[in-house]
Amino acid sequence: MKLKKLALALLVLALPACVPVLEANTGPSYSVSEVELLTREASERWVYFYGDPVRVELDGTTLDLQPPPPQPHVWAVPGALWVSGEPLFREVLPALRLPARTVEAVPAFEYYTKTRVDLKGVWVYDGGWYRLSGPLEAGASIQGEGSPEYPDITGLTEAETKVILREALARNPVRPLVIYQLAEPVFPAYRLQPRPRRYRSAALVLQYGVEKEIVLDSSPNPRFGWKLLAKGAMSAYKDPTPLGLLAQSERFFKAQIWPLAAGNRVPRPAPPALDFGRQSVAAFFWGLKRSGGYAIEVQSAELRGDVLEVRLILHQPPPGAIVTQALTSPYVILSVAGKPRLVRFYDQNGKLLTQAAAQ
Repeated sequence: MKLKKLALALLVLALPACVPVLEANTGPSYSVSEVELLTREASERWVYFYGDPVRVELDGTTLDLQPPPPQPHVWAVPGALWVSGEPLFREVLPALRLPARTVEAVPAFEYYTKTRVDLKGVWVYDGGWYRLSGPLEAGASIQGEGSPEYPDITGLTEAETKVILREALARNPVRPLVIYQLAEPVFPAYRLQPRPRRYRSAALVLQYGVEKEIVLDSSPNPRFGWKLLAKGAMSAYKDPTPLGLLAQSERFFKAQIWPLAAGNRVPRPAPPALDFGRQSVAAFFWGLKRSGGYAIEVQSAELRGDVLEVRLILHQPPPGAIVTQALTSPYVILSVAGKPRLVRFYDQNGKLLTQAAAQ
């Protein structure tokens, strides 16, 4: 009995040497990058393939992945395989309810975004690209003009992002265009045989056009008694040097400040209603710029005696940024409690930009 057990143990120890070693798969391999484009009209799935030429099966359909031909195509991405004679695999599906919405908040004339799902980011194109928000949780809302920034779509390469954004802008001349990146894809990944070694995906919602809507929470700051009224990049002020104005009467506000702020809008919006018996209006016009990518944020506003000190954050496009070459003229307007004698505008480094006496 002991001899049988010993023989059995020796046999078990010898088995691994008898089992054949499976060689690593040296056949064709490929990877997948999918982009979901969701609009009010349709849902689309764009799929790019990379790697070795191969035939794959997708729900009974054979896709022949081959190197790209010499002729260019507007949807082609450098390095991607062509799919059965096309630069990508594209499927059009019924439209879904858009999970987020952006409006132009009145009277602040800022973008106001509200979402029903988690988002990775929100961007708007209005003559140039601006980032409205980073990650947002479902049910959140955010208001602001945004900062100049070319979209960085998580899960897509720079080349894929360039093709997708170019296509989004070309489809509809209505401006602005708002793009939301969803935190999770809407559709499950395609079942492909043989399976890809990697599958990337990104889901984008495209909103063409922005409606105006009254939004009352326009960033009040009760500590300093100020409230943002309006800001933008397309004022009618044409001088390149900064201009500051301080209105203590409705007449001066409507005759001097509001025409500069809203003079390029068609139709020109009505000025907001204000109580000049208790309030004043301070306005800063940065000056004419030769391109887009410039924006202003109010960092703080504080009354020191009878002098109103306003600190601004001035955004400029970084070198090499993709911006519109149209002329822009950024501005910001805020209402303040009381009747200051003078307003001084400083940049984020404490440099005095301009000042103005009350009128």
